[in-house]
Amino acid sequence: QQLATPAARSVFRRRAPRSSRSRSSLPPRPFTTRTAMTIAKRPNPAAAVRRCLLLLLSTNAILGTRAFAPAPPSPLARTSSPLASAPRALRAEAEGGGSEAEALADDGAEDAADSREEESRKEDEEAERSRTDLKRRLYQLAASYDRGFGATPRAREQADSIIDRLAEINPTEEAARGIDGDGSGEEVPLKAVWRMVWTSAFDVVSLGASPFAAPSAIYQDISDPPVATNIIDFIPRAQTFLPSAISPPSLLRAEVTTRASSRRGKPNRVGLIFESVKLQPIEILGRKVDNLPPLSVDLTWPRTLVEGLAGFVPGLDSLGLKVDGEDANADAPGYFDVDYLDEELLIIRQNAPGGVFALVKVDSCDP
Repeated sequence: QQLATPAARSVFRRRAPRSSRSRSSLPPRPFTTRTAMTIAKRPNPAAAVRRCLLLLLSTNAILGTRAFAPAPPSPLARTSSPLASAPRALRAEAEGGGSEAEALADDGAEDAADSREEESRKEDEEAERSRTDLKRRLYQLAASYDRGFGATPRAREQADSIIDRLAEINPTEEAARGIDGDGSGEEVPLKAVWRMVWTSAFDVVSLGASPFAAPSAIYQDISDPPVATNIIDFIPRAQTFLPSAISPPSLLRAEVTTRASSRRGKPNRVGLIFESVKLQPIEILGRKVDNLPPLSVDLTWPRTLVEGLAGFVPGLDSLGLKVDGEDANADAPGYFDVDYLDEELLIIRQNAPGGVFALVKVDSCDP
């Protein structure tokens, strides 16, 4: 290269590879129109954003619309604010009302109330399941041992245990409410017709020992308080095991009418005053004879006589013969206590001669 002429050196530089020449040794290129177009084609995000904003602003100004104005809140948004579903503490802080401590206390009270309500609901469901299971077992005993007339000592113990457990979860408070029938319009929980399905009372169980008559259906009709009528249907003993073609049906109905009343201080106790006893033949050898006059005995006159003498004979007023209002004696003879009562089952315990009765609600007591 030292011996080469200037012309030869210029030719060598034009033909030399591009990589063999340094960028700094090359002469600067002139700024032509093609160079400007090349630079313009290079991407420039900031310039693109500015051009879009200018285009939108010019379009909005031309159309005169409120494209960028905030939309008015809907009626639903005004009535139901997002803060409504937020915790009370956050609402108080956002709205600027009340202290945060008060809001947290309110939240704690609400949580405690919800927890108590949930526990109460679970307890009610558990008690309902227990009631259903106990009633089912009692019905099974009643069907297996002829309502208690053929019960063994073990069966009576099982029934007493079931009844005691039902009494612990009795859903009805103040079962004697409204039994006086004073026309106050108060609800009467006992108002219904009840049919006996189990008993351990000796005065009723002993009726099954007769060789001539057998007890059929047994009812307690309290459909018209304060009148409570005990009904026992009797049929011939032979009718229980002979076909109807050999032994035509016969039926005798015994009714004991009593007047029920509440006892002071005992919300589940119902006092009874016996008023009359009636024997009515319903059917004889397959023929209806309910139009025959019944045999009736009035039991009110002895009580009226004793009440009249109570003012002259000391000690008669302590028998508790007055059972109305404030004069009622809670422990006077003639009453039963309600151990259990719901929409379908009634369990009562009589004072004398003792024993329990389980009865189910029925539509009527027609024979």
